[in-house]
Amino acid sequence: RDGSNDGGPHRGRVRARGSMAAGGDPAVSIDEFVFERHGNYFKKHMHALPHHYKTMDTNRLTLLYFCISGLDILGMLDDIDKDTIIEFIYFYMSPLPEHGGFYGYPRVEFDSAELDRSNNQPHIANTYVALVMLIMLGDDLKRVNREAVACSLRKWQLPDGSFCCVHGISSLDSESDIRFVYCAACICYTLDLWHAVGVDRMRDFLVASQSYDGAFGMGPTCESHGGCTYCAVAALSMMGRLHDLPGKEQLIDWCIKRQHFGFQGRIEKPMDSCYSFWVGASLDLLGVGGFLDGNSCARFLQECEFRQVGGFMKFPDSQVPDLLHSYFSVAGLSLCGLLPEMHARLNMTRRAFDAAPAGLFKLPPSGREWS
Repeated sequence: RDGSNDGGPHRGRVRARGSMAAGGDPAVSIDEFVFERHGNYFKKHMHALPHHYKTMDTNRLTLLYFCISGLDILGMLDDIDKDTIIEFIYFYMSPLPEHGGFYGYPRVEFDSAELDRSNNQPHIANTYVALVMLIMLGDDLKRVNREAVACSLRKWQLPDGSFCCVHGISSLDSESDIRFVYCAACICYTLDLWHAVGVDRMRDFLVASQSYDGAFGMGPTCESHGGCTYCAVAALSMMGRLHDLPGKEQLIDWCIKRQHFGFQGRIEKPMDSCYSFWVGASLDLLGVGGFLDGNSCARFLQECEFRQVGGFMKFPDSQVPDLLHSYFSVAGLSLCGLLPEMHARLNMTRRAFDAAPAGLFKLPPSGREWS
């Protein structure tokens, strides 16, 4: 990088890692992307969503996270009203002491406490994104009821060590897989709630989800997948258990082989813009981020860029952009060296992580850092 990471993305001339691509193409420059339009794309979606997002209505905080974190990576977070958004996020926090966390949708009023508990269900993923958004926006998390969140974590964890995402009447209310183990690890790492979960059981579930090729699937016996691999590696990193993961060399080999210009999420699948983060961040957490061909990846993401109105598409031949692929493309460009550094564990900027109040972000007592 020969430009500053401090401030907006257009300061200085920044080039992707590597001076030349494998085929001799010159390095991709930050000036080749329309980042101002991407920032406007995120800002617009904070206020109004197209109709095809109606199926995501119960995950409003997750959609907001894509916008807030995307703007943070782009250096445009000061363009929005942070205080108003902080209050908006806290509006989604459960008031119930034994049912803590954040809803993904506005709480609905019911006639009885039992109906309230059964139907207004804090969601583990929306709780994770709420916490990291609050940190990005400069909040100190003092209003978060930690013990109420701990109560939910105990309910969310299943006997096999995995986590479900909601717990209305019982743990059978929802799906459970490796994604929610990652969310639980993020919550515990941020709020120091490791006492509320079985860390050894979490680790055992993750290792049981490792496939013969070293990577990870949604659960035991499932096919290896780039997103699941990131969830496992990041969770183990926050748990301080990455050092004793078996088959790390095989895992690194699997991740490296997912790059074919851009990254694919599974063997024999097409390249997809979001895996620039999922697989790229896995390499970073494994200490081998230098194996990511930043110039090649940035060229692929450039082909997925929707220059007319901003945003990124899933594939170069997709018709329109979407929030998820727009966000993870921007995060991928950070890993390529074109945008400010990410804190790969929590999927947030290094700036936000370093500016967070003292006392956050702790490994469990039994864990240790690995590098």
